[in-house]
Amino acid sequence: DDVCWYHGNLSREDTEDLLLNGVPPRNGRFLVRDSSSTAKDFVLSVYHDGEIIHYQIRRHGEDAFFSIEENTIVHGLETLIEYYQENANGLVCALEEPVRKDAPPHDTRRHGRTNLLHRATKEGNFTVVSELLKCGYRSLEAKNQDGQTAVHLASKQGEEAILEKLIASGANVNCRDQHGNTPLHYACQNNLLSIVRILINSGGANVQIRNTNTGWVPLHEAASRGHKEIVEFLLSVGAPSRPRTLKDELPHVLAEGNGYFQCAHLLKTYESPWSKTSRSEWYHGTLSRDEASQLLQSRGNIDGTFLIRYSEHRGYVLTMMCSNKPYNFPITQHGPYYAIDDGPYLDSLEHIVEHYSMMPDGLPTTLQSPIKPRPKPPLPSFHPAINNFTLPSRHRKGYRWSEGNATLPLPPKLRTPRRSIDLDMNSSNHSMGNSNLSLCSSITSLPLPLPDPNTAQVFIPQENLILKDVLGEGAFGSVYKALYQTKDGIEMEVAVKTFHKEHINSNERDFIQEAKLMMGLNHHCIVKLIGLSRGETLLMVQELVPLGSLLSFLQFHPEQVSPHYEILVWASQIACGMEYLEGQRFVHRDLAARNILLATRHQAKISDFGLSRELKNTQEYYRATQGGRWPIKWYAPESFNY
Repeated sequence: DDVCWYHGNLSREDTEDLLLNGVPPRNGRFLVRDSSSTAKDFVLSVYHDGEIIHYQIRRHGEDAFFSIEENTIVHGLETLIEYYQENANGLVCALEEPVRKDAPPHDTRRHGRTNLLHRATKEGNFTVVSELLKCGYRSLEAKNQDGQTAVHLASKQGEEAILEKLIASGANVNCRDQHGNTPLHYACQNNLLSIVRILINSGGANVQIRNTNTGWVPLHEAASRGHKEIVEFLLSVGAPSRPRTLKDELPHVLAEGNGYFQCAHLLKTYESPWSKTSRSEWYHGTLSRDEASQLLQSRGNIDGTFLIRYSEHRGYVLTMMCSNKPYNFPITQHGPYYAIDDGPYLDSLEHIVEHYSMMPDGLPTTLQSPIKPRPKPPLPSFHPAINNFTLPSRHRKGYRWSEGNATLPLPPKLRTPRRSIDLDMNSSNHSMGNSNLSLCSSITSLPLPLPDPNTAQVFIPQENLILKDVLGEGAFGSVYKALYQTKDGIEMEVAVKTFHKEHINSNERDFIQEAKLMMGLNHHCIVKLIGLSRGETLLMVQELVPLGSLLSFLQFHPEQVSPHYEILVWASQIACGMEYLEGQRFVHRDLAARNILLATRHQAKISDFGLSRELKNTQEYYRATQGGRWPIKWYAPESFNY
């Protein structure tokens, strides 16, 4: 009786007649009705001083969460009314006397009463449940005193057949109970893998739905209890591996804290699938908020239209359209990861777009229609000789590293996949004199053959490398052009560095550890380390950068280099790469023109990390602790202080 204030599809005119006529009205007399403008929303109509005030009650998501306008969000329509009965809380007055009629719909309530469907489900009585549903039982979404629906109860009890029947009848699988849990939360808590499969595969349950009190998603529940099979299944259906709780806890941290180290290891070493989207479809570089909004509006204010831009003040920003309103969400960087608000840590901007295209996860809607950036201006013309520039080949015919003279047959040759590398820097664009030419955004993206992160390995078998020409020799060893065959049978050209034994044997363990760390570096201005291999000595396999060192290019082709273009482009790219290394807490220690390689005429990459060192989080500089060969003349003068 306390919640009988719902009048269904009552018109505005009839509402005002009902509140003004009949019983002498008093301030705070009210009723709730359906919204005529927005499906699933409601309207609160209140009498105050001879006038009727109408407030829009907005529904948030598919569950029973409501707010009046943009005010406090409350779980349950009846709880929202109770909130405004206690105090005005921004309304013209507190709600006093309801105009009685019906109770609100079951799917809008936080609490209810146990009914026959609840009892039959809890007892596992499939026959009774089937008969009720066959007769068109209208209380399918009704909640018991704990705010739980029949789907909650079937999921907690492990009643697979009943759950399938409820889902087939249209039951909602994403509703929360008074504890903030969905049916999927309970299935993960109770290690019910078959129920988890049914909820997701048959019911379309949201794998990233949060507990309203803790921020836990189903993966937190499974990981914290060591339910490894459920963790593996959730990851396989697209659940991000690094969601955060309200306390910023990650699933692997919860697993470790409870002693489930196998589960924690699975999560820590999990590599996200290669993203299927490309930033060429939605990344616009530096763009103001107003310019981004105008672009969205020019596409007709369609829900889910979006782009990603770079703001000089806020870094990367996702700008999207929903309900004729543009939204701007800063994309923050946390070490190597990206995140929006308190959303999951994701590997790249591409993974951000892919994740929020599959589910809103806190955004007003999913990302649906990307806006492509305008075409980049063409490069200026150069002397034709540079277009055909190649390094002179050296001696050494191709041979394969293997035991003895035997070689393994190669699988059928596959074409190396190529991916576009975006050259927009993480800092604001710089200008060249008065031309206002953006050093990064005006350069075309480079297709470079890089290994699939999902197949990367630290040690590459010798038989998967065929060494070819010598590209260079130095005090530490030689550099070869080589052919690398991945475990998937894909072949790509790489550079292989060999090292003299005296430079490796004394500290091989440290060298391997540093190489593992450097394999995690991923930036378009850094030469990518692919892996290590063992020959007569240790081999380092890295991305092939075909035009050789910047120093050689300057010495042999000075007429092809403009101080007003190439020099500035290379300098900006080197600065961009060094800024990335600083962000990853790496010190290079030997930055020189001989260690800058050219992938193309207009793409420089920093190489030769033989002297690099990783800084610990507590350090701001590197202190050498043992003797060695140091290029003192390249050091900054202030390093003398340390």
